[in-house]
Amino acid sequence: MLRALICVGTLAMPVAAMAAVSLGGGKFTAGELHRLCTQTDAISRSACVAYIKGAADGVFNTIDAIGGTTGPRVGQYFCLPDRVDNQRLVDAVRRYVAENPDAAEYNASTAVSLGLEKAFPCKGE
Repeated sequence: MLRALICVGTLAMPVAAMAAVSLGGGKFTAGELHRLCTQTDAISRSACVAYIKGAADGVFNTIDAIGGTTGPRVGQYFCLPDRVDNQRLVDAVRRYVAENPDAAEYNASTAVSLGLEKAFPCKGE
């Protein structure tokens, strides 16, 4: 029972943090993600990592569905190393948004893709 309660609490943290950041009902922007990722509390940090990993996974799965993720292909945005540290992912996205002020209004998942592309480009086969 305790294990189930811990799992539910862990899953609810990112959702609660996202709701606190984006109550406007519109898209979740890169600027909002950047602000979330600069927070130091555990809930915000967990939500930041969860969003970035989820967006990266979504892009990866989409690319896989249209032609594979084993190398550079049309539409392939990034190639992550096998064991990449969560903080490296967060740093890559934060750096991209900080270096590209116009990106603050992008959809957050777009900034994740672009930030990871810059930090983890695919190498030629």
